[in-house]
Amino acid sequence: MDGNTRRQVDIINQKTKELHSLYRIAARKSGIPNGEIRIWSMLLNAEIEYSQQDLCELLSLPKQTMNSLIASLMKRGYVLLEHAAGTKNRKVIRLTEEGCRYGKNRVLWIFEAEQKAMEGADPQEVQVCISMFDKYILHLKKEFQMNDVRKKDDSSE
Repeated sequence: MDGNTRRQVDIINQKTKELHSLYRIAARKSGIPNGEIRIWSMLLNAEIEYSQQDLCELLSLPKQTMNSLIASLMKRGYVLLEHAAGTKNRKVIRLTEEGCRYGKNRVLWIFEAEQKAMEGADPQEVQVCISMFDKYILHLKKEFQMNDVRKKDDSSE
């Protein structure tokens, strides 16, 4: 890898870490556990119902982490799990009235800040950034998978 490419990868990784740090700070200011922010985002802005499995896939979180986070929200009275109509085992996560109040009072300001920050950006630049991240992630996944194949080939020799 040439030096310029390495610097670009390092900058992207640093900016991603900086963004995560901002969310940790926002969680601390809100008095909520850091891991819950993304769940609150999905539930407060939901146009559809989500199961724990849906949220695991959308948020790239392990099942055990998601189960712990949802159990904590349930224990505090902010969410319920209810059977989804027409399914055997699927349960959807619903905010309780208390959960809606809590989310709006403690967490909604974060999403409003995101909205304002995005409104200050050029829409074409945003689309280019999203497209670049999509391609980078796709190519990185392929490279990681190729590395898995190489390791298997090396171990079978």
